[in-house]
Amino acid sequence: MANIRLNILPVSETNFSFKVFRKLKKENDIKEEKVYQYHLPIAEDLKERKSFLVSFESKEGFDEFIVYANYAIGLTKRFLLKKLFDTLTANACSLSFEVKRRFAEEQIEFTLNKFQEGKQIISLSPFYLEEQKRFGFIIDFRFSKNKDLPFSREVQVFSLSLDKQGRSNKNYYSDKFKLINSFLEKVYNEIQVINQEDGNLIHIERDLVETPVFQLNKKEYIFSNKSSANSQFQGIRNYGPLHKIEKEVIFAFIFEERFKSFANELFLSLTGKSNPGTFPGFEQMFGVRLNTSNVKKIPIEGFSNTELLKIVDTVKILQDSESDKKVIGVYIEDYAIDFEDISTSNHYYFLKYNFIKNNLALQVVNYRKLGERNSLKWSTSNLALAMFAKMGGIPWVVKPSNNNCLILGVGSSHKRDDETGFITKYFAYTVCLDSSGLYKTLEVLADETTEANYLETLKNNLVKILSDGRMTNYKTCVLHLPFKIKQKEISAISEAIQQINDIDFVAIKVNLENKYFGYSFHNTLVPYESSFVKLSRSEYLVWFEGLLYGKEVVDKRLSNPVHIQFLNLGTSKGFDERKYLQDVLNLSGANWRGFNAKSIPISIYYSQIIAKYTEAFEIIDGYEENSISNDNPWFL
Repeated sequence: MANIRLNILPVSETNFSFKVFRKLKKENDIKEEKVYQYHLPIAEDLKERKSFLVSFESKEGFDEFIVYANYAIGLTKRFLLKKLFDTLTANACSLSFEVKRRFAEEQIEFTLNKFQEGKQIISLSPFYLEEQKRFGFIIDFRFSKNKDLPFSREVQVFSLSLDKQGRSNKNYYSDKFKLINSFLEKVYNEIQVINQEDGNLIHIERDLVETPVFQLNKKEYIFSNKSSANSQFQGIRNYGPLHKIEKEVIFAFIFEERFKSFANELFLSLTGKSNPGTFPGFEQMFGVRLNTSNVKKIPIEGFSNTELLKIVDTVKILQDSESDKKVIGVYIEDYAIDFEDISTSNHYYFLKYNFIKNNLALQVVNYRKLGERNSLKWSTSNLALAMFAKMGGIPWVVKPSNNNCLILGVGSSHKRDDETGFITKYFAYTVCLDSSGLYKTLEVLADETTEANYLETLKNNLVKILSDGRMTNYKTCVLHLPFKIKQKEISAISEAIQQINDIDFVAIKVNLENKYFGYSFHNTLVPYESSFVKLSRSEYLVWFEGLLYGKEVVDKRLSNPVHIQFLNLGTSKGFDERKYLQDVLNLSGANWRGFNAKSIPISIYYSQIIAKYTEAFEIIDGYEENSISNDNPWFL
């Protein structure tokens, strides 16, 4: 079995000890700087423990105590960080360094290279790899942009997102590996040996820790007549969508007169006449007729709210008069895109919200992006796919690992006061799917101004959804929770699921932005897609993107691995974690925003998109949170 090198520099010693000073914690103790609280053994019996105040320096009222590495993992990690910092200071490290707090833990950050746009940073953070019962330091890279400079192509190059020619960096893994090795060449001799006061030594190894790698199954997509394929595009093209749109469709093109020529190009591209090699046409792919007889032009006369509402009313009147048909608006927008997260204007959000409110579908087409040469050619298939799904069509589903399984992707979008930083509004929602990736509905879970009311409403509404008659066919419910969800929210969710007796629960935390990385022994250093490694009893690292067997070529920047943690919220024991990992992986292929769209489980990705929408919707006068609850995936 092959191995993967995790981004961890292991410590050679497995059960080292170190000296601290401690005293029993009392209720009226005042918190002091550099004094920490840990559960430690009272004496030789390691199971009998109490809460102690702990200091690395001698203090009045504190007794000397020898701690072994396995007594308290958190304390050992803190000790390793302190001793590494002391060692770097004593050795006069050749790179500038400082202690920073990141991912809720402290780490030492080194400035590897400085540029006008910012600096490339290598970090070392203490870590315990439970699966191997070894301590070490996670070594990672990031680019820190200067705050007073705008986001730019150079920033993306220095952060390794783009290559030096400004293209997607297909050498992302090897470039990152080179930077880490460059750092180690400069400072390894200065960090190799950590001295302790008692003369004992701790050694940091030079090579990254190796761990066995396992494989999940490839994603399999289901299309018309239960035909299956490993490619979304070829599956649709060869077999047709899983469920076609039953009604005839009317396409309402919404644009300014100056975009008349581009609107014609878009129409011809959607019909398949412009670029049949990349998109053969709406009718051929999705069974939806598109010609001049079912296209309407709605001109934009101005961008005031009044003018935009006229457009909404026009489309609504069209839908009401053609109730046996399905109307979709196609809005051509002229808006500069400088950042990936800012893809549309406030005009679009205003239109979008009012379309949702009136149960109308809307697709935005950005002229600045798709008006460029060849952009429309390569993007038309993705536009058509999103439009088809918004109108109620089902392009495909994935073959599930767990049948009769409901998946709830829980997300939140809290609003803070800019001046005080306090949360003024608590908002949570859930994207309801099944394990095949079939979208069910979006429900608001809570919309409150105080935390106490928010947590209570969150709990009550989750119980209400799970008790709904539509959910009775499901034997298992899997909660997909984002990394940023707070412990109080997790506790409220836990209380809710304790009240439901006739369904099994599994709770999974999915962290897309994590500190873990790994390198294969392939010459690209990239692991195979669907690879996973075990970090602990409940934690895994999964590669949603990677090399494909028989096609070991990298043609774009591949994403980081995803950290997945199973939470114990009173769930049933003895379940097969691998099956649930498989379903998380499968859901990354159920993204109807585009063919080969972002390889992120839609339970989490759709929640991210909805959070951005709700943030933009909040500034609209008369915005009602519950209006976004919808059985159609309007956010695609």
